[in-house]
Amino acid sequence: MGRKAIVAAAAALTLSCGSPAPGGTAAEEGAATAPGSLPGDSESILYDGFQLSWTPEGDSILVTMSAPTTGWIAAGFHSGGAMNDAQIVIGWVDGREVRIRDDFGTGFTTHAADTTLGGTDDLVLISGTEQNGRTTITFRMPLDSGDDNDRKLVPGEPCRAVLAYGNDGDDSFTGYHAWAGSTDIEI
Repeated sequence: MGRKAIVAAAAALTLSCGSPAPGGTAAEEGAATAPGSLPGDSESILYDGFQLSWTPEGDSILVTMSAPTTGWIAAGFHSGGAMNDAQIVIGWVDGREVRIRDDFGTGFTTHAADTTLGGTDDLVLISGTEQNGRTTITFRMPLDSGDDNDRKLVPGEPCRAVLAYGNDGDDSFTGYHAWAGSTDIEI
């Protein structure tokens, strides 16, 4: 099987979401690493410590996101520039509670829950852990939910992914990022 994931030269660029939060870091040029394949049809990228893995399964996609924080983590798909027009999944783990939310990028630096925009929350939470300063969340979402606030994901086609995480302990859907980056992947 050929490499499905592509890390383009533009992968080293950060999101244009403003500067990092105090004490946070922004992605540096050359920080993206080559993707590593997982067993089966899974693909994975590691970008400045943020790991994103995905596996198309029938009419849905299984996604795992993991980052070096005890705060929130997020991944967005089909960005039109920063967060704009991206289908965003944001979540956090607090003890035994795992929360995720289906969001849509309403502007370059803003996002809102699909449900507040007249859409639906189409995510299925699979698992979430917070161990050794790292948050990991696995979820399933439809490749094409039919929701105007979700972007259609097509296996084998390119997709601009935006990745971000919050400061340690920032368990929220609205906190400012400590780190953010973007990269091109192939679903």
